[in-house]
Amino acid sequence: MTRQQTPVRLTTLLYVLALLFSLPAQADRRYSDLVFFGDSLSDPGNAFVLTGEVSRRPFQLIPDAPYARGGHHFSNGRTWAEQFARELHQRSGPALRRPDRFSNYAVGSARARAEGSVHLATQVALYLGNRGGADPHALYTLLIGGNDLRDALTALATDPSGAGSAAILGEAVTAIADNIAALAAAGARHFLVFNGPDLSLVPAVRLQGPLAQGAARLLAMQFNQGLSMALDQLALAFPGIELTRFDLFGLFNEVVANPRAFGFREVGQTCITPGVIVGAVCKRPRRYLFWDGIHPTRAGHHVIAEAVEERLED
Repeated sequence: MTRQQTPVRLTTLLYVLALLFSLPAQADRRYSDLVFFGDSLSDPGNAFVLTGEVSRRPFQLIPDAPYARGGHHFSNGRTWAEQFARELHQRSGPALRRPDRFSNYAVGSARARAEGSVHLATQVALYLGNRGGADPHALYTLLIGGNDLRDALTALATDPSGAGSAAILGEAVTAIADNIAALAAAGARHFLVFNGPDLSLVPAVRLQGPLAQGAARLLAMQFNQGLSMALDQLALAFPGIELTRFDLFGLFNEVVANPRAFGFREVGQTCITPGVIVGAVCKRPRRYLFWDGIHPTRAGHHVIAEAVEERLED
């Protein structure tokens, strides 16, 4: 090897190494974009953009606004959506702040059915209006229905027959199906759809006792059965789309049944203590599944993110 050849070969080697190290990030971009629709479980800060309000001590068991700590989430840190997007080298910031840059339209307190100002149809309309259609190479995730389930549970107090609750859940399922159909008609092809969570496991419902827990579980099962049937019909109506289903109900039951396998010590209590100033936050949030009465901790969201990634790799 001559002295003149050495710099050339060294430069070539460095270039090849740089190319190799860049491959994982490029190879992991399975989708051109990640588009999120949903509620507080996926909200990266949209609720804060809309209201500018935050939850501070003394905390409520179920917050009205995102927390001042943790980046304006309904948790103590990034949601599953943001953690999942980071793994795929994608962006997941609040679309209501930068619709030209971000595609996460999830807003805390949102319902699937037309209730409130930021329900699912509003989110989908905002996305389609901002983009002028649906990117066929993007992944569209829908994690919504938890607040509809809460409404259905509350309705049992005034209508023990369950008719009002059934109507709420029926409207929610129809709304999810209709909005998936609207996205598919606009060009969307890849969907990730979550079923409803088992609200009997969340601390806010646990505190209401066994009867409330039993009702919450039955309502979630009813909602999930209806959603599954609706997705079956969508698959027939739009044979060109890919509908991946994620069992959030099953995942949380698995975590609660075997918490240590997921790194948790506490799955029934909240990390925060409502109504106090001193000692309002637990010392080790990562050991808790739930941050408050209905929302997971950042560690809980991490479990969801990992499970979603595994599901999409199946």
